[in-house]
Amino acid sequence: MKHKLLAALLPAFLLTAGFNAKAADEPYPQKPIVAIVAFPAGGGTDIIARSIFRTAEKYVGKGFVVDNKPGAGGAIGFTAIAGAPKDGYTLGFINAPTIVLNPIQLADKVKYKLDDFVPIANFVSDPGVFAVNVDSPFKTFKDFVDYAKANPNKVKLAYGGPGTSEALALRNLEQKLDIKFRKVPFEGTGPQLTALMGGHIDIMISNASEIYPQVEAKTIRVIAVGSEKRVDLYPNAPTYKESGFDYTQVSMRGLAAPKGVDAKHVKFLADAMKKSFEDPEFRKHAQELHLPLQYMGPEELAKELARQDAFYRAEYAKSPW
Repeated sequence: MKHKLLAALLPAFLLTAGFNAKAADEPYPQKPIVAIVAFPAGGGTDIIARSIFRTAEKYVGKGFVVDNKPGAGGAIGFTAIAGAPKDGYTLGFINAPTIVLNPIQLADKVKYKLDDFVPIANFVSDPGVFAVNVDSPFKTFKDFVDYAKANPNKVKLAYGGPGTSEALALRNLEQKLDIKFRKVPFEGTGPQLTALMGGHIDIMISNASEIYPQVEAKTIRVIAVGSEKRVDLYPNAPTYKESGFDYTQVSMRGLAAPKGVDAKHVKFLADAMKKSFEDPEFRKHAQELHLPLQYMGPEELAKELARQDAFYRAEYAKSPW
């Protein structure tokens, strides 16, 4: 009886095994790849994503579909990336340190952890900036600080909301310089700019690349930059440190897959993204968009994320923000 049962099942087993082997040998990818962006369309992350994917199509062989999932300081989109199918057809952009900060400070609310992602490549390291309306009485960062000290909680300052790199920078600013201001959260840089130019807020903190068109048009003015050294985008703007605020703020934007994706797919994507990053077409487009480029491969990016995780956990243990 057992022999008859095995004989009956054997053809089906061989058919299934053959199908699985064939599926495993199929070229990847077979269809367009969805890329989740945890911030609104038109923002800095969305812009770099669409730019790199435009070039990457010729190295990947299939197109990319950007799926914007903004909200909760990036946590909604990051959670979607972590929980996506592990078939290599759903990836996502990760923003450090925001992706690192959320599980640390919102551990009971965030449903992902850093270990849920497999880094593929980093493309941009974008310094933070403080900017004001071109008609603002704050001509320098010191002007803002002096006024905030003399008028606690009067200055209205726009930022990306809790869990963002801006939130941590502002926490450090308040502590290091002993000032208080009204923090006004916004979902994306676009609404912040509208509020700043409309006079509804007094100052904003964002990323250097995201406000360049408005600075170039002379509607807003950068008064401090969060990089270690002055940047080419705003050569006349001093760094935070030069302005008396001993702090560095840089936002990284890169690509990752959910943990569990086939290592061969990850390597294929990493190789394709490196070629895309080095492609003259992308470099030209990035220059036109004023993107502060910095490439990191999978291993280097993984090490940097781990370093940030250890650093911010230690900072949070000292004093939660």
